[in-house]
Amino acid sequence: MSSLKILGVEIDQVSRSDLREILKEQLQQQKLFQIATVNPEFLVEASRNKKFQQVLQNCDLKVCDGAGISILARLLMNKKIVRISGVEVAETLCEVCAEQNKSLFFLGGFGVADKAAAKMKKKYPHLRVAETFDGDENTLLDVEKTSPDAILVAFGAPKQEYWLVDKGRQINSLKIGIGVGGTFDFWAGKAKRAPQIMQKMGLEWFWRLILYPRRIKRIFLAVIIFPILMIKERIYPQ
Repeated sequence: MSSLKILGVEIDQVSRSDLREILKEQLQQQKLFQIATVNPEFLVEASRNKKFQQVLQNCDLKVCDGAGISILARLLMNKKIVRISGVEVAETLCEVCAEQNKSLFFLGGFGVADKAAAKMKKKYPHLRVAETFDGDENTLLDVEKTSPDAILVAFGAPKQEYWLVDKGRQINSLKIGIGVGGTFDFWAGKAKRAPQIMQKMGLEWFWRLILYPRRIKRIFLAVIIFPILMIKERIYPQ
């Protein structure tokens, strides 16, 4: 599998079909396979937070979750990388777990983990939900006692990635762990994704700005700071 190194993080060039096969294979293994859904905000944070950069770099799979990454990779590097949203990555895991009769833990989500799990259970009736727990980054025993095969952690970055490294790897039953940010909010109906046409045009950030103006700082990082850092990296490679 090839990758593109952007702001110190190698992002894997993985297709949707590749992702499904990887998930199916890793659910049969005996150690935690950590997946990061890397968006521009991740890369901006990683550029100034070496601990987070190292954690991302050490993840077993880094998926491109950002139209900005895909667009700038094409414009500045003449490279094509497929964007697969974090929501899609997480739902693919739900689907594969249902197919393989594997249990999935929903952790975090600030009050919506139950609703998110119920939505996925309704869509994939064979999905085994190990448990749901709002919890916090210190949670361990609540997860460990259910012996889940996989886990979705919705603490937001970088807390969710740190939790998987520090706590998730202590849970012997876990085969796959993914930090999923606000995915539970979308599944629970607390937040709405942009229309498909805006997603395809790379304008999901604009949709979010309209609906959630309080996110302007995060959007500024993704839309303004990230391109500046990436252009700088191309002009002055280290």
